[in-house]
Amino acid sequence: MPSSSSSPQVSPLTPKVAAALLARCATLAAAAALHARLLRCSRAFFRSPFLANCLAAAYSRLGSDSSAVVLLRHAPATFKPNVFSHNILLSALVRSRRVEDARRLFDEMPRRDAVTYNSIVSGYVACARPDEAFRLAYDMRERGVSPTSFTLSIISSAVRSARHGLQLHAAAVRLGLAHHNAVVGNSLIDMYRRISFMRHAVRVFSCMQEVDATTWNSVMAVYKDQSLSSMVFECFQSMRSKGFSVDDFSVSTVLSICSDIEDITKGDQMLALCIKRSFHSNPIVCSAVIDFLCISDRISDAVSLFRGIPTWYSEPCNALISGYARSGLMEEALGLFVVAMRNGVIPTEFTFSSVLRWSSCFGLMEQGTQIHCLVCKLGFEHDVIVATALTDMYCKLGLMKHARKIFNAIGARDLVLWNTILLGLFQNGRGKEALRIFRRMLKCDIRPDRITLLGALSACSLEGLVTEGMDIITLFKDTYQITPSLEHHTCVVDMLCRAGMFREAVNYVENKMQKYGAGDFSNILESCIIQGSFGMAEIIAEMMVTQKSRLSLPYIVLAQTYGARCKWEKMAGVWRSMEEQRVKKVQSCSWLCVKNCVYVFTSGQMLHHGKGATYEVLDLLFWDMIDQKYAPRYIEFNKSESLGCLQLQSDYS
Repeated sequence: MPSSSSSPQVSPLTPKVAAALLARCATLAAAAALHARLLRCSRAFFRSPFLANCLAAAYSRLGSDSSAVVLLRHAPATFKPNVFSHNILLSALVRSRRVEDARRLFDEMPRRDAVTYNSIVSGYVACARPDEAFRLAYDMRERGVSPTSFTLSIISSAVRSARHGLQLHAAAVRLGLAHHNAVVGNSLIDMYRRISFMRHAVRVFSCMQEVDATTWNSVMAVYKDQSLSSMVFECFQSMRSKGFSVDDFSVSTVLSICSDIEDITKGDQMLALCIKRSFHSNPIVCSAVIDFLCISDRISDAVSLFRGIPTWYSEPCNALISGYARSGLMEEALGLFVVAMRNGVIPTEFTFSSVLRWSSCFGLMEQGTQIHCLVCKLGFEHDVIVATALTDMYCKLGLMKHARKIFNAIGARDLVLWNTILLGLFQNGRGKEALRIFRRMLKCDIRPDRITLLGALSACSLEGLVTEGMDIITLFKDTYQITPSLEHHTCVVDMLCRAGMFREAVNYVENKMQKYGAGDFSNILESCIIQGSFGMAEIIAEMMVTQKSRLSLPYIVLAQTYGARCKWEKMAGVWRSMEEQRVKKVQSCSWLCVKNCVYVFTSGQMLHHGKGATYEVLDLLFWDMIDQKYAPRYIEFNKSESLGCLQLQSDYS
């Protein structure tokens, strides 16, 4: 007798049901299984583009862009793709880094909408090809396709010049998105911060009618870049008082500014907040905490925190590597770098930046070149942050050919990279090349900053170009509203001294440097001695001694001058005054790096490690200086038994 119970009815697999199931697929295996079931049921499902689009979108969403490309590229002949099909395929090609294939598909598309342009523009931006992205943005406007907030956000991330930034801001205002859309407003703030238009960034923030936590974080980052710590703290307090919940980025920004200004009190308060709210479990906040602990000379606490992390991430590793190196523990820094890689932590651009920066500071050329090889192996050579660190390393090591090669290979150069090569050329005695880089930078519409001004003035000082240096100061005042600070004034004084204009240098210090001290005259005094202007040196030394300088140089110069004229009483008075002021002669030191060890020694000490070979190399370098016409005007040779190398006693040209 047949059973009276009927089996449960299974709802038929219609395209609508299949689309709903594909949207809920959480794994790639589930999407593939559903794809196979659809093929077993009937291939008629794919005659319409609807279901094929849903399946391709599911593959792309789950990280298998190649499957989405194969599905849409090899669809049956009866399949007629629509604009949604093309957009899904275009997006999959872009995410697969097949930008050229994506561009060919874009050119073949009979119909394009905002999603189409957003996909191809984001592909060019991700591949560091901003010029093509801007051209497509202009083409989008000419064809009457209205940009969306996402379009403006993508393009803003590619802006590297003031002209493009202002044009984009104007377009956002015309579309009514600049002040009423938080995404666009946040993108504009970040864009202006990146191109150093800080006032514009703050103005965008003040005009925004819709803000969120990201807005507050963005404007805090602007103030942090300007070293306006009080404004960062004020924004953080305002953010909390207005009901916005602080997040990991907010806390890490405030902690970073506490580290920058070494405000231990506020830093400890933020540390307590991190522990209370468990923010320190976040890798970014944890890295900021480690950095703060290292800055406040609590590196043992930083190591303890790092060892308590259950899973290693690149951010805390970067912070501790930098902390080790900052404390002079370069061997521990490189050791942690190696151990982190063995534990599966993939280095980021910030990892390489930290290691390369401190490797160059300690002169570790062998380790630096090995890290450069690893950079190329992992494909980071075109990253602007890593390229900047490599350029800085090779500049500090004096390998300018390699530095220029890395600089020229970067397409989208930011201000930091320009400043790095500018200062590197100056520090290696290539003032004319530095000035050419400076002019080229201005032609590229890169807005300079105070570091740029310092590099340009230093190059003018090196080449003795007083008039051009003064013109650069006027340019920065009038065009970029950058007023020279103490370091720039000191550079101008050095420029005048190198040109032999000592009286003008003294007048400049007295007129321009209102809070000048004896240290400012010390540079002029040293230049007078080097260039043999002993009369002017005596006048400046007397001026510095009258001001009760704590530097030893003016006392020594004045005492030797009086001694040469047999004015013994005055010479004794100078020595007596030096003792009363408790002035001590500062001993200079030299350091040499042999493999992983740095040896430091003063002029009166014997270099025990490899001293014979070291001094022989110094002798060879000295004779090479003479061959290259870097010799002094007159030389008095004195064979020292203690040093074993030739010493100079002369006035240098």
